[in-house]
Amino acid sequence: MTPKFVILVHANDTEGAKAAHALLYAKELHEAGIEVQIIFDGAGVKSLAAFITNTERPTHQLYLKLKEQGIITGVCEYCTTAMGVADPVLQSGITALNEISGHPSIAEFVKKGFTPIIM
Repeated sequence: MTPKFVILVHANDTEGAKAAHALLYAKELHEAGIEVQIIFDGAGVKSLAAFITNTERPTHQLYLKLKEQGIITGVCEYCTTAMGVADPVLQSGITALNEISGHPSIAEFVKKGFTPIIM
């Protein structure tokens, strides 16, 4: 069975290198033929907002590519509001996940055979 990974990004916008590496790891896994998905949760929604709005940074282009490829799967609905980034994030068209009291369900990914990586 081919491994599958879900990367949950909790790194906030002041931890730009950690959040950017989540994108780089996802790109590498995808290019190696390994199924990967990215979920932004907790303070990670602020990193996602930065990827969306800082259009001059290289991470913006990588974000766009991964979004287009369907690798960026979703964002925590509750956290986008709590962290004050609901407008740019939800307007980007990324799916808001809210299975567990407004938050994404890690169990659903594990049930589908994904191994979580939390950054």
